Amino acid sequence: MGNVTILVGAQWGDEGKGKWIDILADRVAVVARYQGGNNAGHTLYVNGQKVVLHQIPSGIFQPDKISALASGVVVNPSQLVMEMDKVKPYVTLTPDRLWLSARAHVISPWHIHVDGKKESESSQPIGTTKRGIGPTYAEKANRTGLRLGDYAVASRRKAWFELMRESAPGFAQHFESHAEAWQEFEAAADKLAPFIGDAELHVRKAIQAGQGVLLEGAQGVLLDINHGTYPYVTSSETAAGGAFASLGFAPRHIDKIYGVAKAYVTRVGEGPFPTELKDEVGQWIATKGKEFGATTGRPRRCGWLDAVAMRYSAAISGYDGVILNKMDILTGLPEVKVCVAYEHPTLGRIEDFPWDYEVLAQCRPIYQSFPGWTEELPHGGKISDMPANARAYVAGVEELIGVPVSMVGTGVNRQDALFR
Repeated sequence: MGNVTILVGAQWGDEGKGKWIDILADRVAVVARYQGGNNAGHTLYVNGQKVVLHQIPSGIFQPDKISALASGVVVNPSQLVMEMDKVKPYVTLTPDRLWLSARAHVISPWHIHVDGKKESESSQPIGTTKRGIGPTYAEKANRTGLRLGDYAVASRRKAWFELMRESAPGFAQHFESHAEAWQEFEAAADKLAPFIGDAELHVRKAIQAGQGVLLEGAQGVLLDINHGTYPYVTSSETAAGGAFASLGFAPRHIDKIYGVAKAYVTRVGEGPFPTELKDEVGQWIATKGKEFGATTGRPRRCGWLDAVAMRYSAAISGYDGVILNKMDILTGLPEVKVCVAYEHPTLGRIEDFPWDYEVLAQCRPIYQSFPGWTEELPHGGKISDMPANARAYVAGVEELIGVPVSMVGTGVNRQDALFR
């Protein structure tokens, strides 16, 4: 049996993965983030205090655990330094506890400028966070990017500046006019240098030594650059397969793959969303669930759970179990619904998630209804401890998505977790 667990977002992101990484990190030696950048926000409650992480893996608050950022991640150096300072009251960070991949690519002030300019000037914006994520991955694909290991060496950093002055129109002007941002960018190099190395090698050695390793995805499978609702996606491989590419290890080492889903669905930014609720129920869920982006503060669009999308997500990432989060938010509704299929104006009934975002945008949900519950859900214990109607809802979700629900979240704290 393998010793690696992968945890991914099973919807459009914002499913509450950070809390579950924090919980599951207690069982492993290493937690590694394998993709995305500081466009992700993982919200945790540590000793009752709310902490939002954007780059450091969510397992960092578990004592004596090692955290790693792998090659598939893009790193904003100055923001990472600020984040490292933010966690100091809770944890002591040393190069033995935080491994930063020398292969990870660096987000610079230029990438942030390009991202914001493109999004604001586009006639069809896709709703990016304007954090420079896409342009950084684009530079990586163009083989003109700056890797973290090279960034930490002053001469190589300078060589990259020269390359960009030659190849990127407007770069030289931006470098001069935003001197403070660039100075901050360069100043972070010395602070990060002790943590930068061959993180992938270290993680592989941990795997080969039989240590437990937990791999953390950001965003969600439906935002995957290959398999998501393109072009309304992120710029990296969010599905479980992205972990293999980022860390460079054999799939045979996998023990479990979990998909984290809300008991309903949210989406931030543009893109099709068949079960979106634009009524009082949607507003009620948004208000009770405090559905605002951890990174941008943008309100999230809310809707009923979509079993069609979840079956697709499960097929791509191969879940051994689903973690159904924020069940407590649905408490008090007279009925709860799950989308079991779509109705398309010309294609009729659709039971498989379409590749074409325009087709998806024209789909209307076909629902199965479940009776709601008013009883408070338990804050700990077993799934079987829940009220009858809540148990029936979980059982219905399991049947409709074809994957067992292994854990249920009933609150924001580490302790608010029910197990099978």
